[in-house]
This record gives sequence, C-alpha cells and structure tokens, in this order.
Amino acid sequence: MTIRELMEEQRRRVRSSDPAERFAAALMLSAELAKRLRTVSSFRLGELLEHEVCSNLNLLAPELTVCAEAAERLRRTSWLAGRKHRSNSSTLDGEHLLHAETSLYRAGIPYLLLPFRRDRFASSTFMVSDVGGARDCLLEAGFRKTSRSPLLLIDGQTRRPIQLYEDKHNPAQSKS
Repeated sequence: MTIRELMEEQRRRVRSSDPAERFAAALMLSAELAKRLRTVSSFRLGELLEHEVCSNLNLLAPELTVCAEAAERLRRTSWLAGRKHRSNSSTLDGEHLLHAETSLYRAGIPYLLLPFRRDRFASSTFMVSDVGGARDCLLEAGFRKTSRSPLLLIDGQTRRPIQLYEDKHNPAQSKS
C-alpha cells in the first residue's frame, strides 16, 4: 500500500460509523503513516504536503498559506541543497522559472513568460507591467542583482538567470 493509499484508507475509516474503524484510523493507520513518512525525502514530503494536505484545506484559511509555504520550502531548498549546479543539468531546468512565477503570483504581480511556447521552460523572460515592483518582489524571494543589467536577476538557489521586460502597452501600468 502506497502512502497516498494509506492516507485515503485513513480518511475512509475516520468517516466510518463504526467506532473500531475510527479507532484503527486514529491509532494504527496514523502510526503506520508516520513511520512511512520518516522514510521519504524532504522533496517528496513537500509534494505530499502540497498535493494531499493543501488541497484538502479551506482556501481562505491561514493554515493553507502555512502549509503551502512549508511545502515549497521542503521541495525547493532540501531538494537542491545536496546537488551541485551544472549549467546543463536537466534536473534543475525550469526550477528558477517556477520560483519566479510563484513569487510574482503570490505578490499579485501579473506576468507573462515570453515568448509563449509549448515548452514553458524554453524562455526566461518575464513581461510585467510593473518592472520595479516585480524586481523588488523577486529580490525578496531570493533572486540576486547582476552587474550586467538591472532587469537581469539570478535565482539564489539554482543560479540561473531570468530577464524582466516592461509591458509598455499596458495602460494600467504603475511607475517603476
């Protein structure tokens, strides 16, 4: 039985009208689940947290925010900590883009990854309406400045670049 199957079985038994079933879910299945979770990597634990726990929380509850942040940290930092960066490493392809997208989304900054392609990881240019706000947001999220351009930032985890591009045709643009 997989961890996800074990979790589903525990959920099923918790809803049972039989007290013995609920007791088994609370003690035995919970203990087995805890034992199995101790064997998984931080990255895998972050995935489980995001997909199995976050998806069952109330969208407006603060617990969802805490859970999502913990899942992201477990997936990002622990997974990358033991790996050395290689410029052609396929395991890190797109990680910097996902980090940027997550940061911009959480800050409420609209963006478009350019050029739009079927392979979303083929580009690293973000068109934003507020380039200054986007830059500040990404710097807070762990990206670093470069000496080459104020609109070129480097992801602190993967050391891969992203480029910001200002949408000059957006009439709702705020000053940058």
